[in-house]
Amino acid sequence: MSQLVPRLGVKMSPDEAKAYIDEVNRKVIQRWKERVTQGPFMSKFLEGTLPMSAIKLFFKNWGNFTVEINTLVAVSYHKHIGFFKRHPDLMAPLGVKIADEFIHPQPPGHVLVMLQTAEALGLTKDQILREPMLPECRAILDFKRQLMWEGTVAEWWFSMLTEEPIGHWAAMWFKTLTHEYGFTKQQAVYFSTHEEADLKEHEDGVMGHGSFNKLVMQRILEDGYADCREGYNLEYCATAAVDLYGVMHRATVELAP
Repeated sequence: MSQLVPRLGVKMSPDEAKAYIDEVNRKVIQRWKERVTQGPFMSKFLEGTLPMSAIKLFFKNWGNFTVEINTLVAVSYHKHIGFFKRHPDLMAPLGVKIADEFIHPQPPGHVLVMLQTAEALGLTKDQILREPMLPECRAILDFKRQLMWEGTVAEWWFSMLTEEPIGHWAAMWFKTLTHEYGFTKQQAVYFSTHEEADLKEHEDGVMGHGSFNKLVMQRILEDGYADCREGYNLEYCATAAVDLYGVMHRATVELAP
């Protein structure tokens, strides 16, 4: 694997870039299984034994997170425009990816369906949109924000490898809410929408977000643009993001009344 370690200024072949991304993605998926799926929150939730108070506390923070993380994804078009000018064929799918977050199934997009599921959980709009997040839940958001504004193109996009496991996670939520907690499909609509967006090609040929992210990462490596600051590397950006999603889950199960 040593020849596959990305180096700034060293261009990888398409096969080398894909092999490296596949290896990091494998580690991300395994780490997500260990830190999130098998953690104290999700293990109890999937069994249907997690108290509703913990579910509500988690979604109260998650809903706030989704609003802000979607705005960061939109910022990536502006912040990384130099890279996308070198790859104009990626500009259309990036624009569609951003638009998908804000207009599907109708404006304001995923915020709308998130608020519908929040209402089914007994949460108000003000609780989601205006109350402070738990610090443990804000950690992943602030990590992502720091990568966007202070980090490099490569650091940000490799942190986005989490969108694929989040898609599978959303599918677990949808199934569990509808089978174990008595929610209707419409009440759990946020999670079915997110599963589709992250994993599947959907309306009008919109590429699954996870697939698009990997395509961007591959171009970064083929360009020799694997620039990382000291104390960071591409694998770290991907796996640290997973760990912080794990912190969010663990904190809410510990702090729920």
